[in-house]
Amino acid sequence: MTVGGEAGVDVNRATAEELTALPGVGPVLAGRIVEYRRSHGRFTGPEDLLPVPGIGPAVLEKMRARLRF
Repeated sequence: MTVGGEAGVDVNRATAEELTALPGVGPVLAGRIVEYRRSHGRFTGPEDLLPVPGIGPAVLEKMRARLRF
């Protein structure tokens, strides 16, 4: 399993630090992703990230190709 790098980032296993490898994701947004995952459970697809504060359609499109689930 690859957590970061060109193969993608598994958003269900990655730490906040590892999530910053995604385009458009800095430390604050990475923390929100981890907290949302902790509160709501696993992500099953890209659109599951949209309720995370700070992720809208434009940010999702930047990271979509690098997401793994």
